[in-house]
Amino acid sequence: MSCVGEPSPPKLEGKLQTMGNALKVNWIKQDDGGSPIKHYLIRYRAKHVPDWKPEIRLPNGSEYVVLNSLDWNTEYEVYVVAENQQGKSQPGTLFFRTAAEPTAIPATLGSSCVTYTLASLMLSTLTLGAKPGLCLRVVPQHCSSH
Repeated sequence: MSCVGEPSPPKLEGKLQTMGNALKVNWIKQDDGGSPIKHYLIRYRAKHVPDWKPEIRLPNGSEYVVLNSLDWNTEYEVYVVAENQQGKSQPGTLFFRTAAEPTAIPATLGSSCVTYTLASLMLSTLTLGAKPGLCLRVVPQHCSSH
């Protein structure tokens, strides 16, 4: 005869998304305590603040949530609780840090590339011993990032 009780905490895995300030949290259902899971409750917060973000409630069958618009370069903690008819599990926990905020490409990058190209062009003209009155047409080119 088996006992019906609260579910076991879900096992959590996190993956930072491409943009760097979003995290996909997957959970793996553990023992349901003999009663079907009704839903999952997700709470998260930046570790340096006391307040949790509003709780997210997802139905049974859900396997992940994506936390978007997180603060850059910040440590977070995530709790996921499974709930069945008998009650709530202990939280599955996950700690992670978001990426550092990407820096904008300076506007001078393009012009310094053109300047460099122009300087190279002038240097090669001097090296070749250009004739007086020679007219050069400089066509700006796009720099490729390395």
